[in-house]
Amino acid sequence: MARQAAGSRAKKTSKKPAPKSTNEQEKEKPEETQTAKPSKHENTLTSLTNSILTLFNKSQHALTSHRKLVNNLHSLFLSSTEVREQIESEGGADKTIKLIGEKNFTEACYTVLDNLVTTKKGVVEADRVVRFFGAFCAFATEHDQSDFLHRDSSDDLFSDLKHKLLIRIHDKEKDVRQQAAIALMNFRPINEEDEEEDSEENVNDALIDLMIRDPSSEVRRTVLHKLCETPSATTLPAILTRLRDIDPLIRRMVYRDLYLATLAKPEPTLPPDPSQCFTLDQRYTILKGLKDREESVRKETANLANCWIKVGFKENIEAFLATMDLISLGFGEEDEDEKNKIENIEHVVKTWLTSHGLDRTVDPDDVDENDQPDEFGSDAWWSNINPERAFLLRVAAEHYKSFSDETKLDEVMPVVTALAFRMEHNFQALTELLQSVEGLSPSQIEDEETAEKVQLAAQKTFVLRELLTVAMLADYGDESGRRKMFSLLRKSQDPPPSLKDILLTFQQSATGLYTIGDLVSDQLLPHSLIPGCLEVLSKLSTGERDFMRVIVELVQELRCNLDTDPNFTTSKNVDGDPEGGDNNDDDDDSEPDEGAGEASFRKGKDGKLQVTTFTLNPANADLDSRCLEIVKSLLERVSGSIKDNTSMFGIVHELIVPAVRCKDTPIRERGLVCLGLCSLLDKQIALDSFGVFVHQVQAAEIDLRIKVLKIVFDLLLQHGIDFLAEKGHGPERVIEFLLYSLDQDSKEVQATAVIGISKLMLSGIITSSERRMQSMMLPALDVLGGVYDDQEDKSEMLSPSQIALQLVDWTDPSKVVVLPGCKVDWELHLDAAIDILKNLYRVTEKDERKMLCQMLPKLTLPDTLDNANKLRGLSLLISKLGDKRPLTDSLSRNVLKKFHTSLEKRFAEQLGDDPKKTSPTDKEGEEEDENLKEYTDFLDEFDEDQDENGSSEADDLNSDPDAANDDYSAKVVIKKKTPTKKSIKSVAKISMASLRNEEVTDSENEEPAPRRSGAAQHFPFFPSVSRPQASRQPDPKVAAVNEDLASLIGSSTDEDESSEDKLTKKEG
Repeated sequence: MARQAAGSRAKKTSKKPAPKSTNEQEKEKPEETQTAKPSKHENTLTSLTNSILTLFNKSQHALTSHRKLVNNLHSLFLSSTEVREQIESEGGADKTIKLIGEKNFTEACYTVLDNLVTTKKGVVEADRVVRFFGAFCAFATEHDQSDFLHRDSSDDLFSDLKHKLLIRIHDKEKDVRQQAAIALMNFRPINEEDEEEDSEENVNDALIDLMIRDPSSEVRRTVLHKLCETPSATTLPAILTRLRDIDPLIRRMVYRDLYLATLAKPEPTLPPDPSQCFTLDQRYTILKGLKDREESVRKETANLANCWIKVGFKENIEAFLATMDLISLGFGEEDEDEKNKIENIEHVVKTWLTSHGLDRTVDPDDVDENDQPDEFGSDAWWSNINPERAFLLRVAAEHYKSFSDETKLDEVMPVVTALAFRMEHNFQALTELLQSVEGLSPSQIEDEETAEKVQLAAQKTFVLRELLTVAMLADYGDESGRRKMFSLLRKSQDPPPSLKDILLTFQQSATGLYTIGDLVSDQLLPHSLIPGCLEVLSKLSTGERDFMRVIVELVQELRCNLDTDPNFTTSKNVDGDPEGGDNNDDDDDSEPDEGAGEASFRKGKDGKLQVTTFTLNPANADLDSRCLEIVKSLLERVSGSIKDNTSMFGIVHELIVPAVRCKDTPIRERGLVCLGLCSLLDKQIALDSFGVFVHQVQAAEIDLRIKVLKIVFDLLLQHGIDFLAEKGHGPERVIEFLLYSLDQDSKEVQATAVIGISKLMLSGIITSSERRMQSMMLPALDVLGGVYDDQEDKSEMLSPSQIALQLVDWTDPSKVVVLPGCKVDWELHLDAAIDILKNLYRVTEKDERKMLCQMLPKLTLPDTLDNANKLRGLSLLISKLGDKRPLTDSLSRNVLKKFHTSLEKRFAEQLGDDPKKTSPTDKEGEEEDENLKEYTDFLDEFDEDQDENGSSEADDLNSDPDAANDDYSAKVVIKKKTPTKKSIKSVAKISMASLRNEEVTDSENEEPAPRRSGAAQHFPFFPSVSRPQASRQPDPKVAAVNEDLASLIGSSTDEDESSEDKLTKKEG
């Protein structure tokens, strides 16, 4: 069959020569005689063709013989390439080589394939032949690729292939993009300098872009795997971006490929020491995988981290920690990012401890005899303790403590007495360093020797803080160890030492460890160590009351040596009347102070109990700041009410309240934080001081405003949103203030407000979010409409009509998920319809009125209503709209008419008589109807506004030009003075002014209403600072402190009126 096809193909291709002249025939006779002779390659070509056709014939019988037939066909192909013919040119100088063997092989294959094209699909024999020829092509390509790579390829061909592949990586088929990316890997430059930066066809950039932005995860995985095989400084940052990919397989592949690149043979493509190829931030990013939500990703991250420690640092985890810059992270506790970095390093250490423990197995050949590693916990290890060792000790203790592994915990934890002496020795070295650099100027600190001391002091501080955390995990069953630790932290409270303690102290002194003053009261103790010291003291105390007593006495002792100034103290009666201090000193009936830590109460000549009011002296700012930090750490660690611990009232009166009044920003900030913590513990203090926080939210700097706003949300979460009802301020007032906080200029303040309000909503403290959406729907639509008008490219933003429909959908009560015990507010959209109708009276722009009318049919109205007054009011507003403010376009009129008709048909019983039938003579009857008074008053106010603005003098020039030929719309009068757009700030201003009962003007050119002085200039939570009288007579000392707290509202705002105060006040 194949031979017949070859014959027919030859017949078809042959052509009949054209007739020639006699002369031409005579000239060509020798040539015809020459070509008539058989060629020397003719027999070879015929044999090759027959062999090829025979192999194709055999391939259709079975698939098992294809491998052998493919080899035979490839041998025939190689034989055919050797059959060539040389033809001399006319001049005889040059020779041309024709590859007649390859041409004959190609024609023979084409002959078979041409017959297969006409064969119907499904013939088994034809499918076998196709598979046979495909296998031959793959075999030939694979075996000829090595020869092809050694050939000199043309630069034009190289550039053309690269250009075509760069186009194919953007193909719509993911398989094409995937194969094009694989092919492009061969076009990457060997060295990064080989590819010009200005090249338009940068292969690395194209592959990186494909790895990051391709929608197919398979394509991203393919490119990622290929790039990880030969990573470079250009591709590594892009590879690390895939650690946040949405596909967990890609995140896992990043760690897996980096792990394989580190252990690649014979030479790793990545150095095993991560500090040589990754920056510090990149290493932190990699370690985030230890907290990934997928178990497989966490496992691969742990393998990579263990590989770094095992191969890169030869199982020396301390050397690994030395490259992670622990000191800089240790002083950023308030930063969430710094906390996450510390937690990630802790996860690495815990993973290593789980798999390898603390025993370090080192090859003896890798360790110098003079540099033997110190055994963990030995005296040599403790004598050379550094931040890495302290961090390792703390994490190991916490790790074994969490698993209740008492055996390993005992191996790690030192004896309490020894730990106390180690802490004491460390603190002594720290104080010496701090004394040597104290009082130096910035230029002197830049000195190399001084800078080294500062760095060493930071290391000692880090070590001491880690040891304080370890002390929290210690077992204080040993009484001598507990006494030693207590005396280290608070020496003045140390009970008489026993003989055993004296001998132990003498023994430790002989080794060079001497006893110094207690840590908490030491002036050189860094502020960052105060919370840790108080944490240990709280554990050593017998109870919360004892702990508070110890700290209060400590603060009083610190403040007893203050630089006193008579100008910084005043006295006043409990009822608030100030009196001079000299009269009290001369009074024979004066009583002494009633106890340490409490306010100074005395009886004056009139027999009334008086309390001394304190003001902080700027000369003692450092000591006041330290005392406030101690009080803050104390309040963070107690949960009992301040009423149960009367010793705290003296601290509140003598330290916290004056700090809030202080003009020094750091002092005032710490004072506000302490006052907020006191408010969390005592509801009455929260009531008296809430106005102070509200004032600071409006007037303080950005950083302080954020902290105070967090305090406000904490108080609402602790005491509830209705705890201010005792002051006469309901939840609605609080919600208005929270909404005001969303309109701050600072993005950070707005973010804090959003987080706080979200917490209140999630905890169920703020409810009725549907009503909140309904009340803000039209203002938000108004503001977004103004933003849309300002856009140059309207396609970048949704149109106001689309936004309106989305807002209607968000407030649809039929789509609300009903929680147990909750009811659906079906009148929500009914109130929205009334708001829309009222807005139609105010708005004059045609497009905006058209948008409002299109919202009405989308509203979901209830099936039945218990009170039909809202329906009647809505119907009244619709009926009067045509007379007072008619619509200008027919589309809007038709929509409103259909809505009104459906309303009347659906609620015919509730509506009763049609309001449209009301004649002008019935106006007095409508005003007498108390149920519709709200709507009739609105219409009357609208009429008065029309008369005041001179609407009767408007002419046709003010009407809609598009409706000039419309008889109905010709009657429309458009007011130019009516404001149509308001920003969020103006809306908030009106809302805040309504709370203050102040007059607000719409125009910026008009003069605002006169402002009231004092706290009324800001959000008026507490216009009256007097407390409501309780049913029983309160404690006069507590009442005096509360009175002083309440007076903060007036005093803090009065101080802000001075020119020396740099705070900026902002009106809502």
